Amino acid sequence: MAGIFFILGCTQLQSQSVAGNIAWQYDFNKAQILAASEKKPILIDFYTEWCGWCKRLDKDTYGNKEVADFARQFVCVKIDAEKNEALAQQYDVRGFPTTVFLKSDGTLIEAVPGYLPPDQFLELLKRIMDGV
Repeated sequence: MAGIFFILGCTQLQSQSVAGNIAWQYDFNKAQILAASEKKPILIDFYTEWCGWCKRLDKDTYGNKEVADFARQFVCVKIDAEKNEALAQQYDVRGFPTTVFLKSDGTLIEAVPGYLPPDQFLELLKRIMDGV
């Protein structure tokens, strides 16, 4: 039954969809509001449409069940860096993919450039949560 509500919720929110096994926000402002209200840190995936490593991160890492399950502790937002250059510059994104972690109030925790396989990404998520 919970799965039905999740699916309905995703279809009702135009700014949210699923990539890999993670429910992503695509509107940074809405993600910030959600993070503040739920007191969750933010995970930003900066990507580009042409980036092969970004696609591999989506498939291998975000598609991993353990990563996706743990990522529920974050508000996850995907940002196309070429369509939102100002936000990418704000977080000094210089390559793709880059994963940026913020506290629920928007304070930068850490920016991690490049692809990480599922096991390393899961360890990163756990380390970030331990520090929040």
